[in-house]
Amino acid sequence: MIINNSLSPNGKTRQRKTPSSNIAVICYYSVKSMSTKSSKSSKAGQKKDHRSMISSAYIATLQKEGHAPVSVYRFCEDLGIEEKDFYAAFPSLGAVEKHFWKEWIEKIIEAVSSGKEWASFSARERYLAFLFAFSGEALKQRSLLEQRFGKLTLLCRPSSLDGLKNSFKDFAGDVIQFGMEKGEIAHRGALGNLYPEVLYIHWRSVLEYFLKDDSQGFERTDAFIEKTVEFAFDLLRTQAIDSAADLARFLLPQLAHFGGRN
Repeated sequence: MIINNSLSPNGKTRQRKTPSSNIAVICYYSVKSMSTKSSKSSKAGQKKDHRSMISSAYIATLQKEGHAPVSVYRFCEDLGIEEKDFYAAFPSLGAVEKHFWKEWIEKIIEAVSSGKEWASFSARERYLAFLFAFSGEALKQRSLLEQRFGKLTLLCRPSSLDGLKNSFKDFAGDVIQFGMEKGEIAHRGALGNLYPEVLYIHWRSVLEYFLKDDSQGFERTDAFIEKTVEFAFDLLRTQAIDSAADLARFLLPQLAHFGGRN
């Protein structure tokens, strides 16, 4: 867990003393507050909202049965609705899970970015804040995340994350644009268009690390987030990427030339 309260030898509670611990606390309470408000405000209309009802029932099936519903017909029968009600909300069973993960990540983004401290954060702090909030919320869905993505590697592209990926990249693009405007991130023309994808891959690596982390309080995930974000933004604000790109452009033709002589 990101908010790391532990007991000192004298029995008093102590918090992690890291430069980003305040950001972690801010994000934790932002998301906690968001969850409380949304649960209260949505109860009244939830019964009439087939989309919300279907999504909740689908995820409940995943959690309890360990697999997706076998058919729309059986799923609707168990839920007590007609197939036409299902198809009015979603085009397929797979679309339900896509919707769930997309909505999940958007709620985390909204909760963090609507905090009063957000405006004072740098681009690095904004991305770090999101990851801290994400890991806190991921703990609540750890079993489901393990079931759906625990065996995947970064090379895998699960279609269930398509919607989430688009929402994440929109968020990442805003963070990157903000960083460029503030001089935190170097302008690199067309190369800069790849940054949202790079941050998405980084987010996937955080998820993968979190699902494999067996440390007490998931402290290793905390450290992984902090160190990799620091390193990533060090690269983004220096000329290291430009130098690497120039080197690659030089070496690739040379390797092709020498390879063709064999």
